[in-house]
Amino acid sequence: MYPKRSNNKPILITVGVMAAVAAALIAANVIVKKPKKPAETEAQKHSVLIYKSSDGSIEYDKKLFKSEDDEKLMLSAEPEEMIALVVHPVEGKYFDDVSINATGDISTSYSYLVNDADGDNKRINFVMPDEDILVNLKFTDKEKEPDEDKQEEEQTEAEPAVETPETNPYNLTIHGLTASILQSYSGQFDDQAFLQQLGDQLHISSAASEYQGVTDVTFSEEEYKKEDGDEQVYHYIYFNNDPRWEALAVYYPKEKKYLFTEVERESEISQSETQSETRPAAPANTGSYSGGSGGGYSGGSYSGGSSGQQEEVTTSFDILQVSTNLLKYIGGKDQFYDKVFDYVLKSGKTGELVGTMSSYELQPDQNRALFSIELNTGETIEGTYDKAADKFSFSGL
Repeated sequence: MYPKRSNNKPILITVGVMAAVAAALIAANVIVKKPKKPAETEAQKHSVLIYKSSDGSIEYDKKLFKSEDDEKLMLSAEPEEMIALVVHPVEGKYFDDVSINATGDISTSYSYLVNDADGDNKRINFVMPDEDILVNLKFTDKEKEPDEDKQEEEQTEAEPAVETPETNPYNLTIHGLTASILQSYSGQFDDQAFLQQLGDQLHISSAASEYQGVTDVTFSEEEYKKEDGDEQVYHYIYFNNDPRWEALAVYYPKEKKYLFTEVERESEISQSETQSETRPAAPANTGSYSGGSGGGYSGGSYSGGSSGQQEEVTTSFDILQVSTNLLKYIGGKDQFYDKVFDYVLKSGKTGELVGTMSSYELQPDQNRALFSIELNTGETIEGTYDKAADKFSFSGL
């Protein structure tokens, strides 16, 4: 009798299935592990393509440089970054126009501002969009003067050198500029003039100035509520990425001049108003005032004449846009306003007078401060404060 054979087929099938499953799991594990975690990269940058021309050269911030060849220059910048290009036409040529378009769709154009630089040079400012762009520069022939020699020396068409600009005034860097902010200046915004006047007025290079360590200036997104018909341009700015360290930048289009004043904090305003409320009444024939808001200060009133006269002469006086930086230097707003108001009264001025501080300058090395106040009467008060003697002097009325 033959021994009974055992049926191993089910066992082999089971082993085969298990092996297949194990192989599938291994493959799946390999597939899962295959992708590597992407490395952290810098903020996305976009290209600025500029075709070179023998009619002029381009000055730009060297940190933007990406590449170049005989025909084109390629820059690279992050979205919302402020770009400044200075165009240097060759002799006999004028810068005519510029266009900025999306590289992928030339029907998409972007706004820009053109300002005068030195000589015939032009400064182009624009905010980098969130895509690659093409900058196209146009030049035209300079018109000849009637008495100009007809025979001119032939210009060599050697490729103009690409230059790098000098450092910004006071080593300051602007942030937060947008197309809408640039448009608010109606084509007159000049970043170099803005930074130069900012540094001059705040005495950033002076060791005695609280602004000495400022390196960055950021335009705030907060809107300034100005009155209808006001021609000035107002924007809040802050320093060194600290929104609490705030100032108001006022631009006067006719004079092409900037004025910078500190923004008084709400807590400071409340404290000033409390001090004013508890302040004793001023004696007869003197001025009195209460703290104002928005960087300005409001005046009190003066009544002249003897007790036998029926008519009362009243003088009210407001000063707007007074810098708190100046007030700190000269000993506080109480002293400043009393001295100015007293000068106005002694000058015989009456009625509702409004003054605007048009400029001020601190001179720590000479122990003095200079300031100008423009009145609504068209007159200007010129003031000097001698810190060593703690004395004011005025002229103009």
